[in-house]
Amino acid sequence: MRRIVLFILIVNYAINTNAQVAPNFPGFTVRWTGGYAWDPTAENIPAPLINTLTPKVDQFANLANINGPNVANQLVHNSFGHGFNVGLRFGYMFNPYIGIDLGVSYAQSKTISAYQQTILYQPDSAGNPAPSGGYLDNTITCVSKSLVLSPSLIFAFSKPKFKCYPYLRAGLALPVYTQINNTLNMVMDGVSATTTTYNAPYFLGDITSVTMQTITQFTVGFNGAIGVVYRPANFINFFAEINGQYLNMKGKYTLVTQWNADGNDLTPFRGPYREETIYVKSLNGQSNNVVYNPNYNPNQPKQDISPVFPFSNIGFNIGVQLVLNKKVFKDQDGFDQDRSKKIKKVKKSDEPKPAQ
Repeated sequence: MRRIVLFILIVNYAINTNAQVAPNFPGFTVRWTGGYAWDPTAENIPAPLINTLTPKVDQFANLANINGPNVANQLVHNSFGHGFNVGLRFGYMFNPYIGIDLGVSYAQSKTISAYQQTILYQPDSAGNPAPSGGYLDNTITCVSKSLVLSPSLIFAFSKPKFKCYPYLRAGLALPVYTQINNTLNMVMDGVSATTTTYNAPYFLGDITSVTMQTITQFTVGFNGAIGVVYRPANFINFFAEINGQYLNMKGKYTLVTQWNADGNDLTPFRGPYREETIYVKSLNGQSNNVVYNPNYNPNQPKQDISPVFPFSNIGFNIGVQLVLNKKVFKDQDGFDQDRSKKIKKVKKSDEPKPAQ
C-alpha cells in the first residue's frame, strides 16, 4: 500500500512540477497494451464438416448455417483476428523521429459459430448410405488463441516541448504459436442411435460431443498502427492507436481430443487415421488419404491439404508507456528544451572571496 501511495505522489509531483518536459530520446520505452479488433473483410472460416453420406471422409469445409436440405447454405464470414489482445512492447527511440520496438502479445478470437441440420444417412440392406428419416442437428463453435511477436519501426514527431505527439508503427506479425479449437455438439433428430451409428465409421450416439485442435504453421504477416501519445509526465505516457493486421495461416496438424457419444468415450476406437490429420503440400496415389489412395493405412494419421485460416483484422489499442531515460529522471530542474544551450560552470576566479 505504501508503494502505491508513493507512486501516486511521484506522478502527481511530476505533473505539477515546473520542470520542462524531457525528451524520450535517445532511450528505451516499455508499453503495456490492450485492445479489440474486428474482421475487416468477409472471409470464409474453415471448420470440420460432419457428413453421414460420406462418413469416412473427415475434412474441413467453409463454415455455414444449414437449416435443412431444402434451404440454401448461409456462409459464415469472419476472421480469427476478430477478438481481444493484450501485450508488451519494448522499444528504443534513436531521436525524435525514428525508433524500433518488439512486441509480444496474446490474442484470443471471438467465438464463431454455426448451426447445421443435415439428413442422417445410414446403410441400407445392400450397405449403401440411405436417408434414415431423421436428421443430425450440429452446433459448431470455433475459437483461436495466439502468441505473436511483432518487430516494428517507429516513426514519430516527438519534440521535447510537445505534450502530445503522433506516431506511425509498421512491421511484421510473427505468430510463434497458434491453436484453433473446434467444438461440435450433435443431436439426432427424429431417430435414435443404434449399434450401426455407434460403430465405425459413424461413432454417433443420440448426443455426441467432439472437440478438435488445429496447430498452425509458422507464417509471416504484416501489421501497423497510427496513434497519438499524451505525456502528462516525463516518465509515464498514455497512448491510443488504430491498428491493422494482414495474416493468413495454414494448419500444421489437427487432432481430435475428444469424441464422446452418450457419455461413452469413443476416441480410442476411432484409430489414428480418424484422430489425427497431418497437412502436406500435395496429395497423390501414395498419400495416406482414402480419396486418393484406396490402400491407405488406417493405423497412420491422415494426410490432407491444409485449409487457410484468416487472421486479418483492424481495431484499436490503448495503454501506458514508461520512458526509461536518465534525462527524464535527472534533468527535472532547468532542462533546456532544444538542448542548444548548455549550463555554464562557475569558474573559481568568479567565486566570491571570503572577507579578510
